[in-house]
Amino acid sequence: MSKPTINRALRRSALTVALGLCFASGVHAQSNTTGNIVGQAQPGATVLVVNPATGFSREVTVGSDGSFRAGSLPSGRYTVTLRNADGTTSVRNNVGVAVGTGTSVNFAGAAAPSGDAVELDRVQVTGSYIPPIDFSSVESATIVTEDTIDRLPVPRNVTAVALLAPGTTQGDSAFGNLASFGGATVGENAYYINGFNVTNFRNGLGFSNVPFEMYAQYQVKTGGYGAEFGRSTGGVVNATTKRGSNEWHWGGSMYWTPDKWRKADPDVIDGEGALFNSNQYDTVDRLESNIYASGPIIKDRLFFYAIASGRDIQTSTTSVTGAVSDSSTDSPFYGLKLDAYITDNHRLEYTGFQDTSETVSPGQLLQPDAVPGELIGYSGETATAAETGGENHIIKYTGYLTDSFTLSALYGKGEYALSGPYNTGPSGGDCIWFTYNPLAEGRVNRQMGCAVQSLDVTGTDQRQAYRVDAEWDLGNVFLGSHFLRFGYDEEQNESVNSATIPGPTGYRYLANEVIPPGPDGEVGTGDDGAPEWQVRRDTYRNIGQFETSGKAFYLEDQWKPTEDLLVTLGIRNEQFDNKNADGVSFITVKDQWAPRIGLAWDVGGAGTSKVFANYGRYHLPVAANTNVRLGGAELYLQDLYEWDGTSVDQYGAPVLGDLIRPRTLADGTVHPTVSSVDQDIDAMYQDEFILGYEWQFAPKWSVGIRGIYRELGSSIEDMAVDAALNQYIIDNNLQATSTTQDCFGDDAEPDGSTADNLYACGFDYYVLGNPGAAMSIQVDLDGDGVLEPVELSPEQLGYPESVREYRAVEVFFQRAWDEKWFLQGSYTYSKSEGNNEGFVRSDNGQDDAGLTTNFDQPGLLDGGYGRLPNDRPHTLKVWGGWQFHPEFLLSGNLLVQSGRPINCFGNHPTDEFAQAYGTESFFCNGEIVPRGSVGRTPTVKSLDLGVEYRPLWAEQKLWFKVDATNVLGDQTETEVYEVGELDFSNTPDPMYGIGTSFQNERTIRLAVGFDW
Repeated sequence: MSKPTINRALRRSALTVALGLCFASGVHAQSNTTGNIVGQAQPGATVLVVNPATGFSREVTVGSDGSFRAGSLPSGRYTVTLRNADGTTSVRNNVGVAVGTGTSVNFAGAAAPSGDAVELDRVQVTGSYIPPIDFSSVESATIVTEDTIDRLPVPRNVTAVALLAPGTTQGDSAFGNLASFGGATVGENAYYINGFNVTNFRNGLGFSNVPFEMYAQYQVKTGGYGAEFGRSTGGVVNATTKRGSNEWHWGGSMYWTPDKWRKADPDVIDGEGALFNSNQYDTVDRLESNIYASGPIIKDRLFFYAIASGRDIQTSTTSVTGAVSDSSTDSPFYGLKLDAYITDNHRLEYTGFQDTSETVSPGQLLQPDAVPGELIGYSGETATAAETGGENHIIKYTGYLTDSFTLSALYGKGEYALSGPYNTGPSGGDCIWFTYNPLAEGRVNRQMGCAVQSLDVTGTDQRQAYRVDAEWDLGNVFLGSHFLRFGYDEEQNESVNSATIPGPTGYRYLANEVIPPGPDGEVGTGDDGAPEWQVRRDTYRNIGQFETSGKAFYLEDQWKPTEDLLVTLGIRNEQFDNKNADGVSFITVKDQWAPRIGLAWDVGGAGTSKVFANYGRYHLPVAANTNVRLGGAELYLQDLYEWDGTSVDQYGAPVLGDLIRPRTLADGTVHPTVSSVDQDIDAMYQDEFILGYEWQFAPKWSVGIRGIYRELGSSIEDMAVDAALNQYIIDNNLQATSTTQDCFGDDAEPDGSTADNLYACGFDYYVLGNPGAAMSIQVDLDGDGVLEPVELSPEQLGYPESVREYRAVEVFFQRAWDEKWFLQGSYTYSKSEGNNEGFVRSDNGQDDAGLTTNFDQPGLLDGGYGRLPNDRPHTLKVWGGWQFHPEFLLSGNLLVQSGRPINCFGNHPTDEFAQAYGTESFFCNGEIVPRGSVGRTPTVKSLDLGVEYRPLWAEQKLWFKVDATNVLGDQTETEVYEVGELDFSNTPDPMYGIGTSFQNERTIRLAVGFDW
């Protein structure tokens, strides 16, 4: 039985308790923004839980089995008081509650016969107060508090926090600074702030950018998460922000990372000794400043926390030609957190922040020397801009409606700009995109116009989310105690997209010097053997508004059949709906049932060792990027013209001659997707199994081990079905189809069909479906304009099943902070293999979620099974801090990790459709080279160190800090160029194997701050 109250009289205690001295078996888990306190005491006694900072309290009665639970508590530090029936009391001070965890407090045998209060032996704690073993949870999660992260010399971003957890690795540089969880791609994670999903739903890459100063706690879930979490097959970062209290606080901080102390990446030399990439003259300066204030608006009832932050990054890069491009990123941030305790039973929260960011990049183009008869090209100033971020508003209500029933409701609205980079100058709208490619050997391609982006892309994403969650403590009703958690959540997402070609003409030009076929059709002869110029003029436009929605409900029973055993039985049902630019649904997936089953066993009942196991299924929604690509009114024309090689108009665009060939790739209308989406498509999902053990072998020490197996059950990919359609026509005797059909002849339609004869030429019918499964689509087979149903078997399609398997053993340890030192770390042995990395593709940096080239043609999968890009067999992580002097703290972070598997991509020797993709196949020199079989990049070894000074003369409210990342200065290659030969030939590519990305540079970060 529980009764929430607001307590104004309890005195704030300066004492703290080292949790881990008083562990008992926990009872239940909790919501994604709160925690709970559980424990043992005399049956019938009363337990009062008070947050001295806000006056908030809850009062619970110890059950007949001697257990108690105070749930749905905001994270923070609490005073827990036991009141026995005889009037005696016992007190535990500074009991920490962390997001998503349960804290155990044992009062058994703590009664004081004199009637006076007694207290557990105390140790001063101001930082890591999270219990090492959580018996109320079956999840695999790492809790990182503000106090801990402030001590560590890691980069100030969420990804750096996620990378502290076991089983996480740094993702491919093409996708920015993101983490891979358990072998999944960086686009399969979910990120929450105060219970609101802030993940980029366009392609899964990224999230809202909140400064470190606003965060209070991070819960990094690497596996086994409960039924309330979905829309992720990777990991979850669940963060909460700071909040105000009855005490006034204000302060500020500044972080400066100057370029002068940065060790730049090395220059990159190709296999022929030529400079491929110049890095030594690049510069990066970072400056971040923050001011904040918090306190009571109405004592014990209404509190605020407000922050303003400025983040500025100045970069300069120098190309191989000597051209210098500067970039300036300005990211002002404003955040506000309000907490209102309306009555004793009702609490209301508001979180609002704006995280807009603008990057302006003035630069220049310098062209190589031209030989006589060639155009020189554009040399001069260029400029681009990009915007991200937007406003977010979150409102949450929590009601303690009865002694055993708690209800919460959340509404959130978030906006995120996804604009650019797009051209802004130097002549504004007069800049055109025009490339000039001479034929002669040794000639360098030139940029003729001042546009440096071939498409101007602008857009915004908006998410509206609703969720209702309930907790109902049923007590001992059937074969033990039961605690039910259930809820419903819904997201309505909208993407606005505009992609157009820059410049006043509205065209994009690609000029190529070629030798045309001669009269006898022999390639490379020509009428007179002389080369000639051709220009492909592109017209492109894709503008539209697209909606996606997701709904889910879940039910979870946390059943305790015995005092020492917790069994979690959960189920989640999800459905997703994606609409085209006309608002018509084209992908609807319903009834995705996801069981979540786990157990936690307090071995021996002493609260010092735990066996846990978990099975779960996790679904991933179809990315909104798919709506834009498949469901938009896309116009794409590629028309080939003759050109004299020199004539240009007033904008610098080529003056075109006769039309050689028109081609329509997309006609600007929204097409029915029954031909491009499998009508029986299943959602992407993954199954996960975990078995582990944790042991607290000393008051401050704990160690654990867990085994993890993850298997991708299904994925969604776009696949060419042309060969299957041709075979289907033959197998069903529908038409006499010639395999020598002229796909680009004068009588042929753009896809190679004639008026009464369909023939798919290999690249005309791309369908979204599940690899290895049958497919149901509709196609006009006889040219009468009527779509007929077509059922294609897996054998006709020729694609293997999508495979991704992750196996890992993790050993982890923790030594709790005791005002002197703390230490935490892990060793992971893992293996990630298959033929599909997942949502996005690191092999070629492709961020088209679910639409990568991986399954575009069956031949591209030849040799495609092997070690995947996020495979790292060995990973050691150790981090901690040492207060070696009352005023000085030394901290460190060590990473030793195996390198990334290396591929050799080349031209397919036999498959004509795969050949058309150039160097996308797992072949080099005509021989198959299985995925990841060439070797690995070198082992990464990185050590970060930091020292903090808090002078006693300033009452330790003033602090200075110096952090050095990668102090050893290693410049290990983390990614290499993996294309082994030139397009459409077996000629070795001289750039194969050269470094394209390196481990984090050595930097020095200076910081100063004041907290009052």
